[in-house]
Amino acid sequence: MSELENNLYLKKELRFKNGKFRILCLSDFHGVANFDRRLTRDLSALLDASKPDLVLLLGDIVWRDAAESVESITAFLKEVIPCIEDRKIPWAHVFGGHDDEKGISNEVQQKIYEQFEYCLSKRGPEDVSGVGNFVLPVRSTDGEKIVYNVWGLDSHDGAGDFADEFGLQKDRWWLFLPDNFSLDSHYDTFRFDQLMWYWNSSKELEEHEGQKIPALMVSHMPLPEYILLYKNVAQTVYRGSRREHCGCNMINSGLFSTIVQRGDVKTFICGHDHINDYEGTYCGVKMAYDAGLNYDGYCDDDLRGGRIVDVDEADPWNVKTYMIYSADCVENYPGEEERL
Repeated sequence: MSELENNLYLKKELRFKNGKFRILCLSDFHGVANFDRRLTRDLSALLDASKPDLVLLLGDIVWRDAAESVESITAFLKEVIPCIEDRKIPWAHVFGGHDDEKGISNEVQQKIYEQFEYCLSKRGPEDVSGVGNFVLPVRSTDGEKIVYNVWGLDSHDGAGDFADEFGLQKDRWWLFLPDNFSLDSHYDTFRFDQLMWYWNSSKELEEHEGQKIPALMVSHMPLPEYILLYKNVAQTVYRGSRREHCGCNMINSGLFSTIVQRGDVKTFICGHDHINDYEGTYCGVKMAYDAGLNYDGYCDDDLRGGRIVDVDEADPWNVKTYMIYSADCVENYPGEEERL
């Protein structure tokens, strides 16, 4: 199967319904073995309230004792993912920094995820850095053409991995520069081969369809350009909450510049920072957080939720994106009993 054929293939077709397509982005479950059952209650309530056509899980799905073995990861997913699967909603995921913290590689974990019937995530090309680089084409209501693309990129883990990979061990002082992007930027970065893969795949899909295809891109980590949003509130039409530093990549990979030059991705959504849900637009690209959804890590009750992306088939270049909060959905919700 060629790369184009692989990118076009989905085991569950994504299609606009009556000219509409809704995506729900959720992040940072931070699942542990004996997780707080309010997670599945909130997840179910959010799904029923938003009725998405696609769910995207943006990393840090497991950590601590839930990440210790294939069995513990599988057990957590089998408790939580049925909230999505039982509703027959296609979904996909990217990995965060905690998912493999106990030594179970993302390579191994990817195979666990792909066993679920409605999981559309892909490992991605083996000659491209990372696990979980994919594109999900969304077809028109009649199925005749691709109207929208959803890109996922692996944002990797800590900057120490970058240092080891490229022989910077003796210069590791730069990992913790006291005056860096955001005071909390000791994270890895996208690789150039990922940018090339996105660029080339985007061009192939354009040539296949005979026109450029508007798109959403997601990753776990925010881009350094997220910092420019709150530093230029009026110009970027900044809104939302910023309650922690932007935990962006330590080295600017150039992904944002690549996106702007390619011209198809007009929305970028990330997780990672649990108590940020702000958004803004820079160089024509809307960048946004989706906050967090967990009770076993850290979250603020009023920000716990996810981010909706509404795409109109008649004008897919101009999507609407906004937060939905579990506090607004769970009141009197007939979900599982809380474990307090």
